[in-house]
Amino acid sequence: MNYSIAIPPLGLLALVSLAIAADSVTVEGLITPRDDDGMYVRNPDGQFEIEWTKDTQVALEVNTRLFKGLKGERLHYQVQASREVIRFALPKGPITGIIEVRNKGQLENKLKEAREENWIGEHGLRLFFGESLPQQMPTPEDLRFIGLWDPTAKPHTLAIKGTKYEVSLKKGGQTSALLFNVLSTKDCKPFVTRARVVGRKKGAVIVAEEVHLKPIGDQSAGDDPKLPRYLFIGDSISGNYDKGLREFLAGKFNLHHPPTNCGPSAKGRSSIVEWLGAYRQPGRHWDVISFNHGHWDSNNDKSTYRENLEKIIAELKKTKGKLIWVTTCPVPNGYPPAGDLSKAGRAPGRTAGVMRNHLNPWALEVMKKHPGISICDQWQFVKDNGDGLYKDFWDGKNVHFSDKPADQLGEFLGMQVLEVAKTR
Repeated sequence: MNYSIAIPPLGLLALVSLAIAADSVTVEGLITPRDDDGMYVRNPDGQFEIEWTKDTQVALEVNTRLFKGLKGERLHYQVQASREVIRFALPKGPITGIIEVRNKGQLENKLKEAREENWIGEHGLRLFFGESLPQQMPTPEDLRFIGLWDPTAKPHTLAIKGTKYEVSLKKGGQTSALLFNVLSTKDCKPFVTRARVVGRKKGAVIVAEEVHLKPIGDQSAGDDPKLPRYLFIGDSISGNYDKGLREFLAGKFNLHHPPTNCGPSAKGRSSIVEWLGAYRQPGRHWDVISFNHGHWDSNNDKSTYRENLEKIIAELKKTKGKLIWVTTCPVPNGYPPAGDLSKAGRAPGRTAGVMRNHLNPWALEVMKKHPGISICDQWQFVKDNGDGLYKDFWDGKNVHFSDKPADQLGEFLGMQVLEVAKTR
């Protein structure tokens, strides 16, 4: 495989760039099946037909924190928010690492960091297993660091022409790397994998140049086929009550959560199709779905928040499952009190009372337009038990829950799930 880029004469460079930009396209979403020569990628904007060729490169997308799962010539890939671990065999031999400077304006600073700190930021790392490519420092004509990556070094290093540079995120943040030569188009498995496709339009089809795969886990692999299926969508609070909810519904439901912190309503709007998966396929339907977005929207405006919720609900209704809106739990009194909306109509952020005054009423106005959606009022449950179970919570400055208070939130939601399920 040759990863070098032919540089056109400078006089033609701008014209070539414009031509490339004109038909280049990137789409992301859940893989659904087509045939051996391609696949479909589905997201809220629709379904996109993808074809691949013998030159299509396939990469495994891995959060670099998962490099701790590198053991010998295998990568142990932990599916986020899941107990599922997938093991990938890694090709033997050298590993070439490539990090591209985003633009020429950053080049001087990146070279200075490399010279003075012996460090290259890990953002944008591309790894080619089993390959040794010509090494180089970036130049204005070719903005790439290229060297041999050493996964056994702590921290990892990139050796370029005899000099080893630390490759890490020592200045903070998190990022993903692309691992090439590990997968092929045969690994573009439907329903359990999301893909980012970089390619070019050819009529109604996108011809893939690169496919970046991210396993999201098999939602049905561990299910008891005799039990109904329940999906609960939420942010880190849903992670707090996960244990209590699962214990309460054990033996009554197959429980699932999207393999991510579901975050703000904007993320729900863009990701809901992926989270719902192939619910039209046998064994992948949803009998009950509960959902919440709120804490991450505490600085949102009413119009945007409501519009996002409406888009999410439109997709949820397509499943024919019973729907439950979970009100957003309080921000405790350790935070400053909530004020009025900003001049732009935005809620005042994470402040005591913001859910009571703004986000929950906005959401309930939406839910009233959809009488088939039942309400699990976790906010009121925490309020009603404020002198006992949640006294410490209300007095503190932490929106999260643990131990019995967290488990009780899960049990409270579980009772609503059982009640809703009876009406089927």
